[in-house]
Amino acid sequence: MITSEEMFALDTNCRYYGLTTLQLMENAGKAIAEEIRKRIREGNVAVFAGTGNNAGDAFVAARHLKEFDVKIYLMREDFRTEETKTNFEILKKAGYEAKTFHEWIDEEIECDVVLDGLLGTGVKGKLRKDYREAIEKMNEIKAFKVAIDVPSGLNPDTGEFDVALKANLTVTFHKPKPGLYKAKEICGEIVVADIGIPEYFEKLTGPGDVKISYKRDPNAHKGQHGKVLVVGGSPYIGAPVLTALAAYAAGADIVTLLVPESIYEIAASFSPEIITRKLRGEEITENNIPEILEFAEKHDVVVFGMGTVDKGEIATEISKKVKKIVLDAGGLTSKVFCEAILTPHAGEFKRVFGKEATVENVKEAAKSSRAVLLLKGRRDVITDGEKIKFNLTGNEGMTVGGTGDVLAGVCGAFFAKNSAFKAACSSAFTVGLAGDFAMREKSFNFTAKDVIEMIPRAIKFSLEF
Repeated sequence: MITSEEMFALDTNCRYYGLTTLQLMENAGKAIAEEIRKRIREGNVAVFAGTGNNAGDAFVAARHLKEFDVKIYLMREDFRTEETKTNFEILKKAGYEAKTFHEWIDEEIECDVVLDGLLGTGVKGKLRKDYREAIEKMNEIKAFKVAIDVPSGLNPDTGEFDVALKANLTVTFHKPKPGLYKAKEICGEIVVADIGIPEYFEKLTGPGDVKISYKRDPNAHKGQHGKVLVVGGSPYIGAPVLTALAAYAAGADIVTLLVPESIYEIAASFSPEIITRKLRGEEITENNIPEILEFAEKHDVVVFGMGTVDKGEIATEISKKVKKIVLDAGGLTSKVFCEAILTPHAGEFKRVFGKEATVENVKEAAKSSRAVLLLKGRRDVITDGEKIKFNLTGNEGMTVGGTGDVLAGVCGAFFAKNSAFKAACSSAFTVGLAGDFAMREKSFNFTAKDVIEMIPRAIKFSLEF
């Protein structure tokens, strides 16, 4: 199955990889028409259309139902997407007539087939009054009722509904949505139509992953978009600083940098935005665990290990007391006790897990450690042991020192408000894309700081895609 959120991300990623919404809409509409023809040979079809892509699917289906007498019943004509608008304009030029809501809501409608293109998989919560009335009207019509993707009014993930179309047939696309089988009395017969999405596309990261991960609340106050604690440093001072700067660039509201007192003054001098605090001693030891946990209580996620060597046992202990942790460099370990993202490159993976970094070995390691592994490489591998995705952004210039620290910081920012797998996928795509933008501007002569500067641009690209 696939959730509505996952399907939204996949649709977006399909466009990124060249499979357009217009192509998918054509395939979906044709599939709907074919399913109708299998059951009814001729007659009158009443197409009820909203303003989103669900309506676009219905318009394509109407065009393919040539042997039927088709009438179009709109909510209104201000369609939300160009693809839906395009398919409606085709119908208008082909001579199809359409009525808007206020023209047909009180009309007695008789037909053999009701085609439901009112609402798609984006339905959450209570419906607007006009859509409630439209669904109630559709339910009153004595006809064979066909729902596109999900019956209008039904929550596609939970199966909950206030008012929903009672369909005889639901034609859903690519994979079924979880709510369909929880509300079979509403969905009727369920058919899953192939609309031409390659299986491999489901395993690729893209802007869709960022869209579903990057959330901003206009009514939020300071800290609500993520509080990240970065713990590291000694012998390498710059690594945790880069991580903290990257977390800010990726949208975290508050980032605290916690370093040994031996390097505190230097670390604190890098940026006025970073809240820098000190740990007792020249390097991080087990004695610092209580101090780290005290700071961690005030943050959503801990990012640990950058700039350190062989601190895996400390990371394991910290993971017993926190809810979320990102582990990199010296903090990598095979034993974690909370929701976690591990970000090794191939050499670090072999050091920690004792195996070569093949896809199967990485998947097995993620499953055994109960963590999400983000294996850094020319093709990043992200897996929780069950699900797996590959990231193709990034370039040869990103072998420069510090880009791994940047990735850890971006993971922390996304992880603060998302699951580990979602955060790892969106972070890998974002950092790779930021590296690609840096490459375009400076060729191979860019640094980790250049990548950080491109992170907001990479996120903006995804959100606007």
